[in-house]
Amino acid sequence: MFKQSQDPGLGEKYFKHTKRIINKDGSFNIKRTGGGLSSRNTFHYLINISWTKFLLIVFAGFISVNLFFAILYHLAGVENLVNAESHDGLQSFLNTFFFSVQTFATVGYGGIHPTGILSNIIASIESMTGILSFALATGLLYGRFSKPSAKISFSNKAIITTFKEGKALMFRVANARPNVMMEMEANAMMTFLDKSNNQFTRKYFPLKLEIKFIYFFPLPWTIVHQIDEDSPLFGKTESDLKELEAELLVMIKGFDDSFSQTVITRNSYKYDEIEWDSKFIRAFSTDESGETIVDLEKLSETEKIN
Repeated sequence: MFKQSQDPGLGEKYFKHTKRIINKDGSFNIKRTGGGLSSRNTFHYLINISWTKFLLIVFAGFISVNLFFAILYHLAGVENLVNAESHDGLQSFLNTFFFSVQTFATVGYGGIHPTGILSNIIASIESMTGILSFALATGLLYGRFSKPSAKISFSNKAIITTFKEGKALMFRVANARPNVMMEMEANAMMTFLDKSNNQFTRKYFPLKLEIKFIYFFPLPWTIVHQIDEDSPLFGKTESDLKELEAELLVMIKGFDDSFSQTVITRNSYKYDEIEWDSKFIRAFSTDESGETIVDLEKLSETEKIN
C-alpha cells in the first residue's frame, strides 16, 4: 500500500481553490506580501528576473535619472549652462538632458559646460551618482552572468504507457547546454486534491523511480515510475486524475562542471499534461561517423500505442 508523505513545505489545507503548485518555468505559485523593502530584496529581485525585465528596468532608470537632473539644470537656469540655451524651449530642455547624459556617464564632451556654483554642484552630484550607478549595474551584470543555473529541458508532457507487465508514468529531461553535467538525481512526488469537508486539502505521495540517479547526463534521460500496488497511481484512470486535480512535482539536481557547483531545477505536470497510452519517440541517433546526435526538438514528441 502506498504511503502518504508529509507536507514538503507547500501547504496542505486551503479554504479556496488554488492554482498549480509549480509553474512551467520552475517558479512556485507563491506571492509574498508585507515584510517591507530592503536593498537585499532589491538585489535578489534584479538578479533573478528575466533579462528582458532587467534591461527594461536599467533603461528606465537611466532615462529617469537623466530627466531628473535635466529638470534640476533647467530650474537652476539654462543660462548657467554654456551653449545650452536656445530660443526653442524644447531644444533647451533637450540640451540640458543630453548634458545630463554626458555628465552621468562622465563623458564630458565640453560642448556644453556649467558655470556658476549651483550648476556645478548639480553636475558634481550627478557625476558621483553616475559612477556609483555604473558600479552597481556592473555588479548586477556580473552577478547575473556568474550565477549558477541549470538549463535542463523537460518534455512538454508526461505519459502513462505500458511498461513490463503493467504501466508506468514517464517524462523526459535533457541538458539543453553543451556543458558537462554529472551525478544527476531525480525526485518526483504526486499530489492529489481532497475537496471534502468544505476545504481543499493537498495530499502528497512520493514516487518510487526505476532509476533516480545517473552518473553522466549527455543524453536525454527518461525518468520512469512503475505503477504497481505501491504506487499512488495504481488503479487510477484519466478521469480520476482530473477529479483529484493531480499534479506531478519534479526536482532535478546535478553537478555542473562549468560552475563546479550543484544546480537544481523544478517542473510540474498537471493532470491535463499527462498523455495516456503513448510512447516517446527516440530523441537521439548515430550518424555515419559514429557520432551521437541529440535532437532536442524531439524531446516531447510522442506517438500513440496501437
